[in-house]
Amino acid sequence: MRRPRIIILIIITFIAFCANSYALQPGSSAPKKKASPALLNGNFGDKISFGNGCDGRTDIPHESHHVPLTVNVTALTECLNREVFITTTISRHGWWIFPDTKSVSAQGYQKVTVNVALPCKWKKGQPPILYVVKSMHRDSAGAQAPTGRSELIRC
Repeated sequence: MRRPRIIILIIITFIAFCANSYALQPGSSAPKKKASPALLNGNFGDKISFGNGCDGRTDIPHESHHVPLTVNVTALTECLNREVFITTTISRHGWWIFPDTKSVSAQGYQKVTVNVALPCKWKKGQPPILYVVKSMHRDSAGAQAPTGRSELIRC
């Protein structure tokens, strides 16, 4: 009788941990119930400055117009006369217990851009799927800043 209680407690703890890890970073936009078409076309996100003339930006995840049936996002890090680094992760939530996730990292001089995509899993009749994007922008001096965006998408 004790074993089923322990298993249920472990499952509840695991679900709570997973739900906590899905929380958006401070300053990221919350999912919108109904997004305008302009937002779904991948408008630029707000830039965040993280010192030394450095900026980072993560755009809104959107249905790709270049690669059918994928959800795409672009992120950018730029610093004047410095080496820059970026890591961007896109996650599809609402699928089973675990989100599907893909990360891309890049580095360059002054300006680096990454593009990350996941296959679209949405089907007619289903609610929109939440896509969450988080980026970490860094310069060669060690300054860094996170940015993030999210969007409910039907594709």
